[in-house]
Amino acid sequence: MAKQIKKSAPEINEKKNARIDSANVPGTPTADNFSILSFRTQAIILAVVGFIFYCNTFSNEAAFDDRMAITDNEYVQQGFAGIPDILTKDAYQSYLEHKNGGNQLAGGRYRPLSLITFAIEQQFIGVANDETGNARDARIAAEMHPRHVVNVLLYILSVVVLLYFLRQVAFPDHPMIAFIAALLFAIHPLHTEVVANVKSRDEILSVLFISLTFIKAFRYYDAKKTRDLALALVYFFLALLSKEYAATLVVLLPVSFFVFRKINALKSIKAALPYLIPFAVYLVLRFGSVTSAAEGAEQDVMNNPYLYATGAQRTATEIMILLDYLKLLIFPNVLAADYSYNQIPYTDFSNPVVWLSLLVHISLVAAMCALIVRRHVLGFAIAFYFANLVLISNIFFNIGAPMGDRLIYHSSVGFCMALAFLLWKLFEQIKQLPAARAGLAAIMVIVIALCGFKTIERNADWKNDETLFLTDVKKVPNSVLVNNNAAAACMSTAKINAADVAVRNAWFQKAIGYFDKAIAIYPKHTLSYLNRGLCYFNMGMPWKALPDWDTVRRYSPNEQSLSKYLAIAGKYFYAQGRKYTSTNMPDSAIIEYQKCVEATPNVAEGWYSLGVSYIATGKNTEAKNALEKAFQLAPNVPEIKEAYTRAQSLK
Repeated sequence: MAKQIKKSAPEINEKKNARIDSANVPGTPTADNFSILSFRTQAIILAVVGFIFYCNTFSNEAAFDDRMAITDNEYVQQGFAGIPDILTKDAYQSYLEHKNGGNQLAGGRYRPLSLITFAIEQQFIGVANDETGNARDARIAAEMHPRHVVNVLLYILSVVVLLYFLRQVAFPDHPMIAFIAALLFAIHPLHTEVVANVKSRDEILSVLFISLTFIKAFRYYDAKKTRDLALALVYFFLALLSKEYAATLVVLLPVSFFVFRKINALKSIKAALPYLIPFAVYLVLRFGSVTSAAEGAEQDVMNNPYLYATGAQRTATEIMILLDYLKLLIFPNVLAADYSYNQIPYTDFSNPVVWLSLLVHISLVAAMCALIVRRHVLGFAIAFYFANLVLISNIFFNIGAPMGDRLIYHSSVGFCMALAFLLWKLFEQIKQLPAARAGLAAIMVIVIALCGFKTIERNADWKNDETLFLTDVKKVPNSVLVNNNAAAACMSTAKINAADVAVRNAWFQKAIGYFDKAIAIYPKHTLSYLNRGLCYFNMGMPWKALPDWDTVRRYSPNEQSLSKYLAIAGKYFYAQGRKYTSTNMPDSAIIEYQKCVEATPNVAEGWYSLGVSYIATGKNTEAKNALEKAFQLAPNVPEIKEAYTRAQSLK
C-alpha cells in the first residue's frame, strides 16, 4: 500500500486559492462554462428568473414609504446637492420634520446609501418640481418607472453575488446546493415588498454588500492579499451604510471562519478584528447624524407597538411572531404591507402557539450551537437566520412595528441555505441518480411556478398606494395604518373624480368608513381624525369636520396640516356669518361666527363679528367677552378698538 503524504500548509493554501480562481469565477473560459454546474450558467438562469418575476414592476409608481424616502424627501429631491445632508442627517429627517413635526422613530434611522442612489437618479431623471395637484402626481409616477428598473437590476445583481458567495464560501464542493439556495432566495414571494417598493432598496444593497464582504474576507484569509482586505473593509462599510443589519457581521464573520476554515475560536475572532474599524467609523457617523424621537412619540402605539401590553403580553407576542415569520417563509400565502396595531392582538402565555414557537426556536438554537461546534454549514445558516432575526424581533430594540414582510429579508438567506441543503440531502437518499435528479427538478419547477404566480400577482398590488392599500385592507382589516391609508387612497380617487360630485362624494364616504374603522381600533389616531374631517369639509359638511379637527388639536397640537385646515374652515364659517349678517339674520350669523372662532380662535375678525352680532341680539355679556377677545388679539385695529370701548358701557 502506498504511503500517504501529508500536505503542507502552503499546498493547502494553494489548493484553496486554486479553487477560488477556478472555472467557477465568472468570465474564465473553460469547457464547462455552459454546464448547469458552472457559475456562468447558474448566474444567467438566476438573472432570467429574476427579470421574469419582477419586470411587471417597471410600470409601477410610488407606493407606501416611497414618498418618505424619495418623492417627499427634500434631500433626495435636491439631487447631487442633497448628498451632504443625506450623509449627515437622519434618513427621514426632512420628511418627518415637515410632515409630522419631528422624528417619530426611536433610535433614528441612518441608511444613507440607498438615499444617495435616489438622489443620483433624481439628478438625471428629475424635472421641475414646482407643480401641484395632478401635474405633480403625474411627474412623480413617471419618475418612479426608471427607479423600479434599477431596483430589479440591483436585486438580480445581489442574487448573483449571493450565488458567488454560496459557491465560494458556504458550499464550495456543492455548486448545485449553492444554486438551489440562491434560486430559492430569488423566487421567494416574501421579497416582493423589497423589490416592488423602491424605498426598500436599502435591503437589497445591504445583502449585496454583505455577500461581497464575505467573498473578499475569505479571499483575504486564503490568499493574504492586502487589496482583498481593503475591499472587504470597504464592502462592510457600504453594507453598514445600506442598513443596520450589517452589524451582524461582527458575529457572523468569526463564526464563518470557524465553520468554513476549520480554525479555532480565538483565531476566528482575530481574523475578524480588522472589521471593527469600519464598524467604529459607522457608529461615529450614525451617532452624529440620527436624532432622538420627538417628544411624545414613544407614547403613540403607532410608533411603540407594545405600548398597551403588559410585560408578559409583550414577551409572549414577540415569541409568537417569531413563528409567524417562519410560517411566512415556508408558506407565503398572505402578504401585506403592514401589520401594525391592532392586526396582531397581544397574546399571553396561555396561548399554546406561544409555547410551540418557544419550543421550535429553542430547538433551532440548540441545533445551531451543536452544528457550529461540528463546523457544519447548517450551523452557519441557522446563525445567519437568527443574527438578523434578533434585530427585527423587538426583543432588544423597538423597531416601531410588530413585524413586516421586508423585515425577514436578510434572515431568509439563512433559511434558503438550510432548505437547499436539506432538499439536496433528501434526494441524495434516492439510490437511482436519474430518478433523484428528475424528482428534485420536478419539485423545483413546481416551486418556481407557484412562487412566480404569487410574486407577479403581488407586484401588481404595489402599483401605487391606491391598489396597495385597497387590496391589503381586506387581508389585514384590523391594522390602523392600512385602514387609514386605504381611506387616503379613496380620497385620492375622489380628487381625481372632482368633476362628478356624486362619484366624488361616494369615494369620500367610502374613505370615511375606513377612517371610522381606524378610529374604532385606535381612538387616538389623530391622522384619521384629521383626514376624516377633511372628507366632511369637502363634502360640504364643515360643521362635522370641526369636532374631528378639535380632537386632533387635543391629541396632537403640533400636527403640521391642522392649522391650514382650520384656517380654511374659519374663513368658510366667517363668510357664512357675513352672509347672514348682510341679510339681517343675527341669530344665524352668531352660529356661524361661533364655529369660526372655534376653528380659528386667534383670528380677531371672527371675535369682532361675533361680538357685534351679540349686540344686535341684546346679548351684552357675551358681546363684551367676544369684543374683549378681539381687542386682545388686535388692539390697534380702529373698528375693533371702538367696538370694544362701546361695549364696556353696555349693561
